[in-house]
Amino acid sequence: MSLIDKVGTFLGYAPSHGVDTTKNGYPQLILQCEASHYYDEDVEDYVEVADQELRAFLVLYGKEGKPLRNCEQVKKVFDWDGQSFQALAEKDISETRFLFRVEENTYGDNTTLQVSWIDVDTASPTRQISSLDTKDLQKLDAQFGLAKVGKKTDKKKPTGKPPIPGASKKKTTKKKAEEKPVQTATGATTSGQPGKDVPLGPIGPPAPVKAEEKKTGSTTREDAWAYVSDQIPEAALSEEERGIAWTKAIETIHHGPDDDTLTPGEWFLVQELIISETIPF
Repeated sequence: MSLIDKVGTFLGYAPSHGVDTTKNGYPQLILQCEASHYYDEDVEDYVEVADQELRAFLVLYGKEGKPLRNCEQVKKVFDWDGQSFQALAEKDISETRFLFRVEENTYGDNTTLQVSWIDVDTASPTRQISSLDTKDLQKLDAQFGLAKVGKKTDKKKPTGKPPIPGASKKKTTKKKAEEKPVQTATGATTSGQPGKDVPLGPIGPPAPVKAEEKKTGSTTREDAWAYVSDQIPEAALSEEERGIAWTKAIETIHHGPDDDTLTPGEWFLVQELIISETIPF
């Protein structure tokens, strides 16, 4: 049996699997994925394949015992209740067909293929962007107090002649209004009459504007993902959309793909960028 050698979406089985830990001690599910079908985008359907496999390493929990997105997918795909790693390791999943996506992973100068996502076999094989229908979008607008689209506001046309700039609506009297002192650019005041100027002393510089402090911090890949998942509900950003936002944020902060060289500071900026773009206030 040969290794899968192309990016894409596959259907297949896991004749063998196990539960192990990463080098940092986080639990992960290891699947021996054997493909039975490949989604051909040209014909928009699955085509049969044979003797192709790829091993998947799915980290289930991160720091502080928080479940990651892989954990939720494993529960969904293999009907695992999440109560015991031993039960997961001993569970017979060999007859469960599932969908798995294969993508490139670059580390240094080396690019390999890896299983990046698993789902039930009935899930969409393409990366579709989901959106609510009009009725549900209107409910969402009402829930968050946003304006409705398509409802025009009535604007009355102005009537009568436009007012003369600077003209007062009040009737003037013969008595001349008392002129108020006006402050000059030199710090003095003038009454409008000769010899009546009274110095006020120098005017100090404007108060400095306090610059907005830029957030700094450090975190790990697993903790950053868990934090984003906790802060942004699935209704606002689906798992698939969150994955796309994750990749784009890494490209923006790291100027390249996730090649396992991101620093703790960069992971912190990745999570903050996703939060700020999804929840701007």
